Amino acid sequence: MALATVAGFVDAHIYLNVAPIFVANMSGNLVRIGMDAGNGRWHEASGAAAAVVAFSLGVVVGVVQHDRRLSRSGDLRPGRLLAGEAVLLLAVAALRVWLGDGFRGTLSARNAPVILVAGVAMGVQAATLRRVGTIAVATTYGTGAIVRIGEKVALAGRRARRHTAHRRRLTIGVLSSVLASYVGGAALAAVAGASPWLLFLPAAVLAAASVVLRTRA
Repeated sequence: MALATVAGFVDAHIYLNVAPIFVANMSGNLVRIGMDAGNGRWHEASGAAAAVVAFSLGVVVGVVQHDRRLSRSGDLRPGRLLAGEAVLLLAVAALRVWLGDGFRGTLSARNAPVILVAGVAMGVQAATLRRVGTIAVATTYGTGAIVRIGEKVALAGRRARRHTAHRRRLTIGVLSSVLASYVGGAALAAVAGASPWLLFLPAAVLAAASVVLRTRA
């Protein structure tokens, strides 16, 4: 829930105060790429595409780190990746302070570093923690969670496989909590304002999560 709140906050903060580009929710960027390309707005499409590339790079970094840990010791250390993500968000805040916080309608030389670094940070998070127990979760987007909640609700309504009813309820509860946290983070960013120093809040949450995961490892 904490990671989903971070993703919602960073996504909304960048979208509202830097450029209308998502750095966590890639589904929105893919739709923008299609619409802008269809209307011949190639520069606008390139901004959303750059965020997709940056996010993908972050995913690659996270997966490579996980794979190295598994090959060396057989266990994962997500705390290290979250610490790295916290550093990246601090870099985003520093870039916003250095480059200025004026809003621009698309990707520009002035806001591109902010969007790209934030996209990498969110990609790292997407690859870092993908399960709550045995329940698959995504902390940077919600479409898959909505589909799975609908599936579990439909099966519950039909009283299918009653011996799995507890797991269905648990899955619905976990996924709903993560979705609500993502939306809550976005709402918090909208209320909080445009100050780049606000990005220290999600960085602090990530640092705390890193410490918690290292303690439990």
